[in-house]
Amino acid sequence: MTAEPSSSQYANVRPLRSVPEAEIDRVPPQDLEAEQSVLGAMLLSAEVIDDVVEAMDPGDHYWPAHETIHRAILDLHGAGQPADPITLAHHLGKRGYLARVGGASYLHTLVQAVPTAANAEYYAEIVHEAAERRRLIEVGTCLVQAASTRNTDTETLRTAVLEQITQLTAEIAESETDAAPAGPPNPLYDPQPGLIRPQRPGPVPHPDVFCGWVGETVRELDPTTEADPVAVLVNLLSAAGSVIGRRPHLMVGNDRHPCLIWALTIGPTASGRKGSATSTARRVLAEAVPDFFGPEHTPRGLNSGEGLIEYVKDDDSDDPTPASLDKRLWVLESEYAVTMSRGRREGSSLPGVLRQAWDGDSLGSMIRDSLKATDPHIAILGHITPEEFCAKMQDSEMAGGTYNRFLPIFCHRNLILPGSRGASPELVANLASGWRTVLTDAGRVDKVKFSDDAWDLYCQTVYPALSDDSAGGVIAQFTARAAPYVQRVAMVYALCDHTDTITEQHMRAAWHLLNYARASAVHLLGSISGDPKVNKLADAVRAAGPNGLAADQIRRLFKNTTRADRDRLTAELLDQPGYVRTQRQGKGRPTTVITYVG
Repeated sequence: MTAEPSSSQYANVRPLRSVPEAEIDRVPPQDLEAEQSVLGAMLLSAEVIDDVVEAMDPGDHYWPAHETIHRAILDLHGAGQPADPITLAHHLGKRGYLARVGGASYLHTLVQAVPTAANAEYYAEIVHEAAERRRLIEVGTCLVQAASTRNTDTETLRTAVLEQITQLTAEIAESETDAAPAGPPNPLYDPQPGLIRPQRPGPVPHPDVFCGWVGETVRELDPTTEADPVAVLVNLLSAAGSVIGRRPHLMVGNDRHPCLIWALTIGPTASGRKGSATSTARRVLAEAVPDFFGPEHTPRGLNSGEGLIEYVKDDDSDDPTPASLDKRLWVLESEYAVTMSRGRREGSSLPGVLRQAWDGDSLGSMIRDSLKATDPHIAILGHITPEEFCAKMQDSEMAGGTYNRFLPIFCHRNLILPGSRGASPELVANLASGWRTVLTDAGRVDKVKFSDDAWDLYCQTVYPALSDDSAGGVIAQFTARAAPYVQRVAMVYALCDHTDTITEQHMRAAWHLLNYARASAVHLLGSISGDPKVNKLADAVRAAGPNGLAADQIRRLFKNTTRADRDRLTAELLDQPGYVRTQRQGKGRPTTVITYVG
């Protein structure tokens, strides 16, 4: 590698800022050799230019001359022209920049400096990391200087600190998203100026789930709450289906399906913001239909099957009151782990009653003949932590089929809003006005229909994808009802859009929401398929942590398999949410590894 260009021949190649000799040991982080190698590789091979573009920005160079050269190479490449020392010198000379970057001889020096063009992306990552460190130092230095100034107002200083942290958080989140893409960009989760979004450890929903009136409501409320938008969405869908009632339905085969959506919002106690999601959705809907959101229709505390039936039992009196005929419930359980424990007790009637309630069947008790409920309409939404969820999901419960009636929805705090006072009364009132009309009219619908496009999408794409049970395992058990469930969810989307016809948009939104539920289950439960070898590989990748699992480690893991079999296992694993190929840096060339990013 060449030394720093400090001779008279390269007198015009200067660092980002002049550095006094007394401060020579305080030069900001930079790597001259890496910068030269990046540029040399780009001049040697046009194929690596796109790799470099993905790894760094021209402004990441410490030496301004190198930034000028980098941008000139990109100009030539973008115009479809070759970028080599001769064409680059001509390009820079026409613009008066050639002498400023050290002359044509320095461009040839760059080519000689690079060991191999194949490592261009690796060199670019070194340059980018040094630039990130310089930015952090610059921000810290500015804040220290501001805080040291006596006449600086403390409130102004706090605002400046918050702005800097917001900008750095957005940059970090953007770089993490670029490193491990998980579907199309989603504006509700992407970094944005002025917003602080914590790092998300789990999957991100597809943006299409936020469609129609439900999606518009979520977007309007998002800036007012730290809750996960997808958790707010599921609360709205579940509560709206409960309020709409039993009359709207669709037929799946010979089974009548009401607009009931059951969900478990699963997130950490501190950062899940599960309760915030429920209160955000409930505030709007309670303003729209205040008569529904009281203890009579939104009870808590599922103790037993008999207790649930008690809420909606038939009134056998000669003159039943109208209230007793309204059997709509939206059951909220903030500690659903307790409910799951009760359901596992020997002789508990709760699992059986829950299965009947999800199906929309009439409920009855074998213990008390007089206790029965005809045509109930019960939706359930529970909150649970990931640890409780994983501990409670025993095989016996899975086999019983109770919990594959719930959509598992991973949720995480999406914003940091230390001074938020929630949605304004005006916003709540405006949204409630729309919901009042939507819910009232939806309750009058009878049988829900499909548009031709929606039905084609379901039959040709959605149904085959959701009905493929070849994977088996715990995840397949948990999503066993995905095919009929997607129609239920699409129905509620449609009813909330003021129509009795499911369109392609509603079907696509429901499909992506079911896919997110499956991704949540994979993220939380870990088992991804019925192939033990794929699960074995997944466990090994998770155990490897951020270092990932390299090809030689996979070969040792499956000693008696061929390379083709190992490639197949790796490909199947990479099809699962959260598993990606990344580069692990070492002393030599970077190594391709498989890592789990959640």
